[in-house]
Amino acid sequence: FVIGQIRFRFVAETAEAPAPAPDTTPADERVMPAEEVYAVSDRMRLKDLLELPEILRGKERNDFYTHIAGMLRLAAGASWAAVVNRDRQILGRDTARDDAGIKLSHSLMNKALAEQPKPIFHSWRRQGKLQATMAEGVDWAVCAAVEMSGGEPIFFYVAGNGGSAEADAPANLDNTRYVGLVADIIGRSLSVQKLEEWETRLQRFFSGAVVEKILRSRDMKELEPRITECTVMFFDIRGFSKLSERNNETLLEYQGELKQVISSMTEEIFEEEGVVLQYTGDGIMACWNAPMAHADHVDRACRAALNMARRMAETLHKPLEGESGVWRCGIGIHTGEVVAGAIGSEQVFSYGIIGAVVNQASRVEGITKQLDAPVLITREVAAKLSAGAGIAQRLGRFQPAGMKTPVDLYELLPPPRSDKEREALQWRQEILDSGLAAFEKGGFEAAYRLFHQLPVEDAPAQRLLFLAAEYRKKPPRDWQGIVELAQK
Repeated sequence: FVIGQIRFRFVAETAEAPAPAPDTTPADERVMPAEEVYAVSDRMRLKDLLELPEILRGKERNDFYTHIAGMLRLAAGASWAAVVNRDRQILGRDTARDDAGIKLSHSLMNKALAEQPKPIFHSWRRQGKLQATMAEGVDWAVCAAVEMSGGEPIFFYVAGNGGSAEADAPANLDNTRYVGLVADIIGRSLSVQKLEEWETRLQRFFSGAVVEKILRSRDMKELEPRITECTVMFFDIRGFSKLSERNNETLLEYQGELKQVISSMTEEIFEEEGVVLQYTGDGIMACWNAPMAHADHVDRACRAALNMARRMAETLHKPLEGESGVWRCGIGIHTGEVVAGAIGSEQVFSYGIIGAVVNQASRVEGITKQLDAPVLITREVAAKLSAGAGIAQRLGRFQPAGMKTPVDLYELLPPPRSDKEREALQWRQEILDSGLAAFEKGGFEAAYRLFHQLPVEDAPAQRLLFLAAEYRKKPPRDWQGIVELAQK
């Protein structure tokens, strides 16, 4: 089209390979060894090379490839230069003349791909005569290939005419060396950039220390599925699920505060070098001792849980329906053997854990709602808990809905900070132990009197008091000391 006296023309950015000809063999060829590639002595060229990683970070990818093509053409005094993908689509180009056509040699690109990352020099001039296989005005070319993430190669292709036809001529050696060095630096820079992207992704799930260990590990078998002992945590915000029953606009109103809460909970998990396996709206699934081993994984999980519950209790938020401004949480913890590792399909996978221990931890978190306890742990966790990490007080034996095996549950409480707190915890433990002993033997009246001694602010104790009151009126048939729960 024409505007005023200026004519505009659209040009397709797809390089056409030359039509097949009887003779496409170059008159001279040189594959430059890797040790020669880095023998660049020109200071200006070295300066350009050192700036490449920073330019890569500051430019859009297509703009960067165009910049590289221009740098290569000018440095080599070439007719044109291009950055091309495997399908011979031009990603970036620079030409000495606007009407210069770009035609690529199939054989040169295939040779560069086979020899990568070594650069290849081809000359098609024999005794001052240009072979018919190349475009007019081009009698030599240099190509280097580098493999990107996913195995897709990118080609750096420079072509020109004139000068010596010998591959070992100083100017040709310099050009070959320079193209190879640019390709190698860009390939390494893109690999580092990809590694940084992976590091950013990993930091969403792992603490900084764990991410560093994974990235520095020479043995990636650590991420392959294997049977290992693991402590599993499930976290959930009380009352938030009710919002999902309302309209989406209501949910959006709480997204800012939900993000703050989930972020603060993640901080506590990372502080104890736990692994966030999954975010489930208003919940978190985390684990310890996989993929990185921690001998004290039970203590780490329990410390994280207590700190999470404390932060929830100390922070005011926009009130949820039927709740105060202090959001409450439920945390369930179980420990045992799981299958841990990279789990998923061939196309998409993530680090995860599966097994009965995972299911049990999820059910324990669900029971926190029915017992109105912020943090519940299983007998297996309580048995391995150090006194300095927390106090476990037994609340009874329960049969979770959908599970065949009953589970002994304990409330996890912070370690006492004073003699007064220690005495209060000991007194509570004595009342609970005596009350549960009577309760589990069917002595519901005695259990009721004992549980009644505990303060009304003690929500789990009030739940046990309620059960004792119900059972003394109508004792369960075939009572085995196990409370059967109807809800998950």
